[in-house]
Amino acid sequence: MENFILATQTGGILGPFAWILGKILEFIYDGFAALGIYNIGFCIILFTIVVRMLMLPMQIKQQKTMKLNSVMSPEIQAIQKKYQNRKDQQSQLAQQEEIKAVYDKYGTSPTGSCLQLIIQIPILFALYRVIMNIPAYVQPVKDLYLKVLYGLDLSHMKQFFGLDKLAKDLSTDKLNGCIDAMTGYASRTSGTVKLTKGTTIDTILNAADKGAAENIRSINNFFGLNLGMSPGDMFKAGTITLIVALIIPILAGLFQLLSVQLSQRLNKVAGAQDNPMASSMKVMNFLMPLMSIYMCWILSAGIGLYWMAGSLIMMLQQVFINIHMKKIDVNDIVEANKEKAAKKAEKRKEKKGIYREKVLEASQTNTRSMTSNSGMTASEKEEKIRKAKEAMASKEGSIASKAKLVNEYNKKNDKR
Repeated sequence: MENFILATQTGGILGPFAWILGKILEFIYDGFAALGIYNIGFCIILFTIVVRMLMLPMQIKQQKTMKLNSVMSPEIQAIQKKYQNRKDQQSQLAQQEEIKAVYDKYGTSPTGSCLQLIIQIPILFALYRVIMNIPAYVQPVKDLYLKVLYGLDLSHMKQFFGLDKLAKDLSTDKLNGCIDAMTGYASRTSGTVKLTKGTTIDTILNAADKGAAENIRSINNFFGLNLGMSPGDMFKAGTITLIVALIIPILAGLFQLLSVQLSQRLNKVAGAQDNPMASSMKVMNFLMPLMSIYMCWILSAGIGLYWMAGSLIMMLQQVFINIHMKKIDVNDIVEANKEKAAKKAEKRKEKKGIYREKVLEASQTNTRSMTSNSGMTASEKEEKIRKAKEAMASKEGSIASKAKLVNEYNKKNDKR
C-alpha cells in the first residue's frame, strides 16, 4: 500500500458527515498554506484536535451517564440477584419494572450511554474516510496530483496507466481513477484505472515535471516518513530502518492502551468485578492495542499518525473531563436529568392534550348534530322531507321536475 489518498468522494450514510469534515480539513490546509507550510502531517494532527474538541460536549455527557451508572449499578445488581432464580414471566416483568424504577429515580434511561456512542460512531468513521480520501475533500491537494498527470505525455500515459489519451482529454472519473491508481488504492474505486505492471508512484513522479513531483513528495514528508506509504513498505523499500518504521505503530498502540487504562481507572464502576463481561473486556483492552500496531504497520503512515494523535488527545481529554466531573455532584446530575425528563413529559402531555381536545370537540359537534336531529317529531321529519322533494322538483331539467310534469299530465287525462 503506497498511499492513503483517494480522489473520489464516496457517498452513503457517511457522505454528509465526511463532506462537513472535509471542509474543516480543507480550511486547515489553506490556513497552513497561508503560513507557507504545505504538509499533510501537520494538517492531520490539527484536524484530529479540532474534531475531537467538537466532540468534547458529547464525551462529557457520556461521562455523566457513566458516573450515574456507577451509582445505580449496585441497586440494579441487587434487583438482578433478587430475581436470578425466578424465571417465570411474572417475576421477569416485576424485575423489569423495578429496574425501570431505578432509572426513573435517577432521571436516565438504559439507552442513555448508547445514544452518545451512536452519535459519535458515524463522525469517527467519516473522519477516517476523509483522511483516507484527502484529495477528494481538499482541492489544493488534488490539484497537485493533477499537475503531475497533466505533465505526462501520451507515451507515459500509455506506459503507466494503459490509456491512449492525455490527461486533459480524460473524463473526471478517469482523472480521479488515475489519482487513485497513483496513490495505490485503485481497487477501492472499482479499479476504473490501474497502474501497469512494474509502475509505482515514484516511477510516475520521476517522469513528471520536477516541480510538481517535488510538491507531492513534500506534502507527504513528515520528519522523514512518507505519510503516503505504510511503515512496512518503507522498510521493505529500504528508505527507513526498522526502528524508525516501528515508531508510529508502537506509539499508536501504546497511546491506545494508555487511553483505555486511564479511562478505566478514572471511571471505576462499583461492582464491576462481579460483571461476567469484565474478564472479556480485559482481554479486548489488550488485544485492541495489538491490533492497532498491526494495522498501523500495513496501512499508510498517515492513518497511523491520525490513530496516534487521536489516542493522545483522548487521554488529555479524559484527564480534563475527570477534573471537571469531580466538581459535579451526582445529585446535581440527577436533578438536571429529572428536570429534563419532566419537561419532555410535559410536552408529550401537551401534544396529547391538544389531540384529545380536538377529538372531544369533534365528537361533541357530532353529538349535538345527532341530538338536534333526533329531537324532531315524526310530523316535522315528514314536513322536512316533503319540502326537500319540492325543492328538487322545482329545479328545471331535473328528474324530479320531469316526474312532476308527467304526474300532472296523467291527472288531467284522468279528469277527462
